[in-house]
Amino acid sequence: MAILSAEHGLFGGLKPIAHYDQRMNAAGVLKHKDTCRTTLAAWSKSHSSIHFSLGKDYLPAVKDSIEHDLKGKAEVFEGPIGMKLHQIKGFLESTKSPHRSKPTVVPGAGKITYFLPDWDDLLDGDFDFANDSFSGSSRSLRHDQHCCILMKPKRMCDGVLVSLAQHVTSKGPLRRIIGTEEGSLAPRHLRNQFGLQDDQWLFGDCGAFSYLNEDRPAIEVEQAVALYELHGFDFGASVDHIPVKAVVRDGKSIDLTEEQRQERVNTTKRNAERFLGLVRSRNLGFTPVGTIQALSPSAYGETVRHYCDLGYEHIAVGGLVPLQDSLVEQIVTAVTAAANDMKSRPWIHLFGVFRPKLQSKFRELGVDSFDSATYFRKAWLRSDQNYLAANGKWYSALRIPMTSDGRTRKKLEANGANIIELELEEAHVLKLLSEFESGGVAVDTVVEALLSYDEHLTRSSESRSLRDKYRKTLEDRPWEDCDCPFCSKAGIHVLVFRGANRNKRRGAHNTLML
Repeated sequence: MAILSAEHGLFGGLKPIAHYDQRMNAAGVLKHKDTCRTTLAAWSKSHSSIHFSLGKDYLPAVKDSIEHDLKGKAEVFEGPIGMKLHQIKGFLESTKSPHRSKPTVVPGAGKITYFLPDWDDLLDGDFDFANDSFSGSSRSLRHDQHCCILMKPKRMCDGVLVSLAQHVTSKGPLRRIIGTEEGSLAPRHLRNQFGLQDDQWLFGDCGAFSYLNEDRPAIEVEQAVALYELHGFDFGASVDHIPVKAVVRDGKSIDLTEEQRQERVNTTKRNAERFLGLVRSRNLGFTPVGTIQALSPSAYGETVRHYCDLGYEHIAVGGLVPLQDSLVEQIVTAVTAAANDMKSRPWIHLFGVFRPKLQSKFRELGVDSFDSATYFRKAWLRSDQNYLAANGKWYSALRIPMTSDGRTRKKLEANGANIIELELEEAHVLKLLSEFESGGVAVDTVVEALLSYDEHLTRSSESRSLRDKYRKTLEDRPWEDCDCPFCSKAGIHVLVFRGANRNKRRGAHNTLML
């Protein structure tokens, strides 16, 4: 779907625009016809037909394209507006809606469902580890797929959580849309993109942490409802606002008053009420989830009762990420107690927390699901817990930074390093790892090579601790005891701390272990 606007010109139907009031006239046609022709020429390369339903004021803006560039591809819906609407209706009814998976879990049954948050986790399925090279010269030419698909037949999650906050960024499947690109014409079928099965679910939230420092949520309720429906989400969370104690403005921390924090809670409640009303009135296909924010454990419990009275059957608890375990436990205890008092117990989800020490308590209380990227991101955010082995032990990854990385290279050049010599040493260390895996090199030789290269990258202060960690990883060879697709195919390279295609494979492996 595309729109021809007197104000904005021709753009894909998924592009968000501000309200405006302007009709097309001769000046508008002159203003937009060249860009219309360029955009339509680009779109026609991947489409066998383009249908036009435009009034007499708008049609001249695309007349040149129809007559000269789209011969055999253009169909113009003609006649009175009623006839045009009939043709549009027939055209739309020939398309199919996205498949959705209806939840079958029993709330409070003790089984916890795990959702993997999406961080644009695409990997080159044919990455060449031996030669350290991609399958194509650019991302568009590579065989990129989501880690969930590449991990098959192993199953690393019960579903994927996607944040609508991607809508204002340049990354992720819901990334910001310019309006003239191919992806602006139709919503992505996200279930297919993540390779989800019928018993795996697609969960959407509004990404409240992304607008934490703003006075109001960056996502409108109507926008959230539309995006969840368009992209085929199974669950969609209402738009919340976290009542933090302080925000950052112009680099300075500003404390919020109790009244300001409570207004954020009130905004969250009003949004939840409107959100559920819109889902019901439009008879939409996704399951609405009411997001709760509150200032105390008891207030969280009271909000559960309020949401159940509104008609919510699925509730998500927000604002837990920065809190200590003790307070998280108090909040979850209050929430589940309130849920158990309801005539029909709601499904309870915890946003953004795993909390290993509380897992048994969560099960005891009857928490139904959670999402967390902790084990995924440990692959590159820790120095001693990068790889979770099948035996339950954590191992350090083997750090071989890329000299081709922009920030690393800039730092090396500023220190007067010999880049050519470092590139040769880098290649030598990678080769040694492959030889070690096949049994041709001793552990000590590899450890010394790793540390020698690492010292040139100005981290010599860590050498002593890294020496013991590297030795442990190499001696135990934990990748050999794992039968997941990443360890089986990449071997020792899963343990190499270097670039997304190794680091994210290790993160996906960790998530499978979780």
